[in-house]
Formats: sequence, structure tokens, C-alpha cells
Amino acid sequence: MTRWGKLFRRDLLLLFLVLLVAGMLVQRFGGDATVLRWLDAAPVSSGVGGEPAPAAQSLPAELAHTAPLLKQVDIDAIPKSGKPVRFLMHNVQNYFVEGETSRSRFVLKPKPLESREAVADVIASSGASVVGLIEIGGPLALQDLRSRLAARGLDFPYFRVLPCQGEDRALALLSVHPIVQDHSQETVRLYQQKRRKMLRGILDVTIRLDDGRLYRILGAHLKSRVADNAGAAASLRKQEAYTLAQHVQHIVRSQKGLPLLVFGDWNDGPSDAAPQILLQGLSEDAALRRLSPEDSRGEEWTLYFKRGREYCVYDQIFVNPTLRERMRGQGGIIDIPAADKASDHRAIWCDLR
Repeated sequence: MTRWGKLFRRDLLLLFLVLLVAGMLVQRFGGDATVLRWLDAAPVSSGVGGEPAPAAQSLPAELAHTAPLLKQVDIDAIPKSGKPVRFLMHNVQNYFVEGETSRSRFVLKPKPLESREAVADVIASSGASVVGLIEIGGPLALQDLRSRLAARGLDFPYFRVLPCQGEDRALALLSVHPIVQDHSQETVRLYQQKRRKMLRGILDVTIRLDDGRLYRILGAHLKSRVADNAGAAASLRKQEAYTLAQHVQHIVRSQKGLPLLVFGDWNDGPSDAAPQILLQGLSEDAALRRLSPEDSRGEEWTLYFKRGREYCVYDQIFVNPTLRERMRGQGGIIDIPAADKASDHRAIWCDLR
């Protein structure tokens, strides 16, 4: 065989190997948008443990309003203390508005105006400057709520809403303080599974206070208990919790020492599988702490489940040890009269330091 023939044969072999590897990647990840995003971002480091740079710069304006996004965070430069900043989380129970586009086969029913006003009253009464929302419809619904808060003299200029295809109920965050990183993911492949995904994704943003303090805030909404197959729904919640725990593990290892808060409607009580997975973490360094807020009567329930006639603690806040050591107390539950009209869930809060 001639020298040129050998070179041609070698090039064909290299081409075959490249195509083989590409085919294996496609088969392995099944076109999963989240995995492909991480692969695409791999060469670009944020400077923090090789973490990919934030991917929010291409988002439509109605989905996010942020400050210029940071590609790296200097953990050592973050102040260790400061004035408390209140965080509130609220499942606002199907906060849909007129004109919204459905992302599922269901017909959307706008939330009554009285209930929307009540949601704004609950948030206004809390004194929160950062608000995590569950079951908000989408960009139009978030703007509707922001306008009602503005009418009460409350301006939340920074926001992120996370609509997911196939799910009309979205996660969102409102903030007085700039959002400086956005790692939110609409499509998240379930832990140790090839194709199934989290139903509502993972909201994941970092906010920065005027004094330089940073807080990374995650939001999740796990599978509802209202299902034809309760066992299958419980299994999916468990897998979603493992997926979120994996995400937390990545954060605590890539941004060690950064205060972290995880809020969500887990559709599981504190002793059930999903919260326990977050408490234990996938490793010791990724274990979280759960807050136990109470209302004015010393009660902890956040949802009255009419069908089962039971009081449930499905809305819960978790924090990492770094943040827990700085905090005082457990927070509280909003139980003003408007809370009954706002949602079937009660809003809970805590003070970040």
C-alpha cells in the first residue's frame, strides 16, 4: 500500500471513530436539552469549579430581567453578615390570567380577580424583598402580579419565570435585588434515567445585595399527589428529589461556601421521601437543613387538603449549613385573612443574613 493510501485509510478510521462517539452521545442523552446545554458550555468556565457560564443572556425579556450576569463568584469576598433580608415563598394556586398561552392540553381558567388581589396582599404584608412563586401561569401572569404589587407601592424590578413545555404551572422569582447569575433549567433529565424529565424544571438564580452578599436560590415543584396512580406519582416525586439533590451537590462543590436556599412545594410532608432525600443529600457535604416556620398560633401546616380532610406541610424551605449558621429563628407563616382567598397554600418566610 502506498504512503497516500495509508494516510487515506487512517483518515477514514478517524472519521469512523468520530461518528461512532457522536452516535453514542445522541443515544445516551436522547436529545435532552439540559445535558446538551452542559456539554455545549463545557469549554467555557465560570471560574468556579469549572461550572458552565450562565445561559440566560439569550432569554426573551418577558422571561427574565437581570443585572449583567457574573461569570465567576469570589466566595471569599462575600460579607459574612448584614441586615436581614426577608424571603417569602408562596404557591399561588393556578395564577392564570387572560390571554396566556397554554403549554398543555388543558384549557386555562383565569384566577379570579379577588384572589389575585389577595395574593398581592399576602406578599405586601410579609415585607419580603425576594419572593419565590409556585403555580404562576407564565410571563403574563407574573406581570399581572407585579402590577398589583406596584399598585401597593412595591417594585420588584428583577424577575425570572420558568415556563416548561407540557406544564401550565410555572416557577418564578421576584426580587428587589439584582439577579446576577441564572442557571435555571427548563428541561432536566431525571437522576439515573435516560429520557424521563422533571415536570417543571429547576429555578436557579443568584441574587446580590447592595453590601455584596450573595444568595443562590433554587425552586422546585414536585409531582402532585392528585394522580390516577398514587404509587407512580410518589415514585416520580422521589426521582425528582434525587435529581434536585444532584443539582445541589454540584452547587456546593463548585461554589463551596456560597449561601444556598431551596424552596418548593414537595407534595410530601417532612418525614416523607422527597424532603428526606434533600436533608440527607447525595453526599455528606450536600446535606441540607429544613426550616420549621410557624403561624401566629404555633401551627406549621401550609395546606389544608380538603379531599383527605388533613392539614399538610408540603411547602418547605431548605438551606445549606453556611446559610443556616447565619440565620436566627425559623421564619413564619402568613395567616392574615387574605391568605384564605389567595390560595389553598399558605405563604412561608424566613430572614436571610
